Amino acid sequence: MCLHLFISLVVSYVTNVRTEKPALSPLLRSDTQGLILAQLFMNPDDGFSISDLARFAKTSVPTAMREVDRLLDARLVTSRTFGRAHLIQVNKQHELHDAVRKIIAFSYGPAAIMPAALYGIDGIEQAFLFGPWAARLTRQLGPDPHEVDLLLVGYVNRIEASRAAARVEGYLERAVNVQFVSSAEWQKGENDFVIQVKSKPLLEISLE
Repeated sequence: MCLHLFISLVVSYVTNVRTEKPALSPLLRSDTQGLILAQLFMNPDDGFSISDLARFAKTSVPTAMREVDRLLDARLVTSRTFGRAHLIQVNKQHELHDAVRKIIAFSYGPAAIMPAALYGIDGIEQAFLFGPWAARLTRQLGPDPHEVDLLLVGYVNRIEASRAAARVEGYLERAVNVQFVSSAEWQKGENDFVIQVKSKPLLEISLE
């Protein structure tokens, strides 16, 4: 039964809605599914509303609800009710939890884990994922994203940022390459590194 649930989760199938192939993992059905799974599996102690998941995955609430219903049917997540709110949380006791988490961490994980990892670090004004990972998410051809490229803008506490990057490396099981630029350098966009980064895909990380 568990094998059947796993196959139903990761193998693409035909639906009434045409979806693009996932950019970061051939085992998943869509980027929407990957991002929702990432938010849940990379933040296993947190509960999320359907609206939260839809906002993170940049999709509609009905689409997010369909994805969550599939996960609930597979018992990979649980639902808790607080008044009128329904919070979705990953089921850490599921036999396939570790296997699914590893797939998600390597593919869509960086987008979900970075906001919490960077929260509270002094001096960060903006943060971006860039390089091959960001390019792949925006469907640009390029090398496989073996590393995660992270750019921090501001007068950042580099010791705290490096420690956060090291923790993220443990979760993602891949290197995190951190680059720093000042706010003035980023706004002027005159040095070669900033020009190069701005000319290619970027995914801004929410610091709220």
